[in-house]
Amino acid sequence: MGGIAASAGAMVQEAMAQEAPAAGVDLDLLERRWHKCVRQAFSGQPAGLPTHAAQKAALAECKTLEDRYVSAMLVAQAAEAEARRQGKPSIGARARGWATSLLSYVVEPVTSWIDAWRR
Repeated sequence: MGGIAASAGAMVQEAMAQEAPAAGVDLDLLERRWHKCVRQAFSGQPAGLPTHAAQKAALAECKTLEDRYVSAMLVAQAAEAEARRQGKPSIGARARGWATSLLSYVVEPVTSWIDAWRR
């Protein structure tokens, strides 16, 4: 079991060494790394260990990655809230606006063409 914990610890340290700076953190990447760590740590638990204990041990082994992911998520949410407070549209709002404008450029001419064709 000591070998398993050591390998999981090495995996956590390796993942931390590969982390991007806090300003440009990729939340999806952090989440995938954390999930991968938990899956690997859980699969490395002894067979006779109760499921709850194995889950708890796996989460404990990957606590550092979980903390990084949660911290980055909170920073991103705070930045999003600050942008909304300042009246700046979020990335999602800008994407919806772009899609709406693109749709109006396509739908309006096609609709008018169909209306003209029906007459």
